[in-house]
Amino acid sequence: MRREQKKNNKLIIIIILAGFSTLLSFFFDQRVIQTEDKIRELEIKLNENRVSISNLQSTINSTNELSYNIIKSINYFKDRIDLFYQYNQILNVHVYGSEEEKTEYFKNITKQKILKLKSYYKKNAENILKSYDYKLDEIKILNDQILNNKFVKDILKNNEGYDIIKGDFNKYKAKDKFKKFPFDKYLPDKKLLEMTEADFQKQDDYIIYSKIRDPMNEIDSIEDEYWDLLQRLKVKYNNFYIFFSDELEYYGTQKNKNNLFILLSIFFQILSLTILLFLFKEMISQKK
Repeated sequence: MRREQKKNNKLIIIIILAGFSTLLSFFFDQRVIQTEDKIRELEIKLNENRVSISNLQSTINSTNELSYNIIKSINYFKDRIDLFYQYNQILNVHVYGSEEEKTEYFKNITKQKILKLKSYYKKNAENILKSYDYKLDEIKILNDQILNNKFVKDILKNNEGYDIIKGDFNKYKAKDKFKKFPFDKYLPDKKLLEMTEADFQKQDDYIIYSKIRDPMNEIDSIEDEYWDLLQRLKVKYNNFYIFFSDELEYYGTQKNKNNLFILLSIFFQILSLTILLFLFKEMISQKK
């Protein structure tokens, strides 16, 4: 009777172990399912962050390139219009001035040749200002592309300033201001020396020159706005990159955890099957 009881107890223990192994296998199966759902969510976030980082890097590069392009271009046009204004004055002296006012360089050049040179410089200045206006159109297109970027929109919406970036580029154009420029105006040295700065700034040629040149100076300040925008974009980029690194590390942890759960689930499945085989063996041996 005792021997029969011992056999029954043995079978009960084996059945309990088989059931416990099966439950553990089921438990780890569920953990695998839950972890894989979490991993899929993490993969979506990682892909979104990867795209955001890529877009931010592209925006930073585009903004930096456009800023450099604007400053380089504006400085070129400023230099060219300054050269024209100064050189036109020198040529007028040699056409209309006294012998004492003329420089040695032009003394042996005929008046006809100087007039021809003046005509060339006038045409050249007109072409330069046309190119300047075309360049502003090109800059506006590139600037608008940057403004449509979601990261830039967010920065501009939550921060004051950026008047040039958000403003109308047409107001910086030369347009037809140059048409009324007095190309043949001659100002003798004596009269020039007697003038105050305020009187000089009231001269027609200086007024028109200033109407073209001052907007060039004004738009040149866009460099400061782009510099500030770049710093803010870089902060966003660094934050995204740090967050992406943390998410990537967490993703790796979840993948390792999921692999462990899979191994444990397989282990307890095998253990459960082994115990069941042992149970059948025991049941057969008891019947004998």
